[in-house]
Amino acid sequence: MKQSTINPSEEYKYGFTTDIESIRAPKGLNEDVIKFISNIKKEPHWMLEWRYNAYR
Repeated sequence: MKQSTINPSEEYKYGFTTDIESIRAPKGLNEDVIKFISNIKKEPHWMLEWRYNAYR
């Protein structure tokens, strides 16, 4: 069986690509990280307060 090598610098010749935006939260869990995640998810303020209470 012939093994093929993948060269990441070559463009994909079949035309299918997916642009995925990724956002990473800082490591650990504290109120700043909870607020960061809530902002990304565009949650209402009451949900953020609920999460703070659950965290405490």
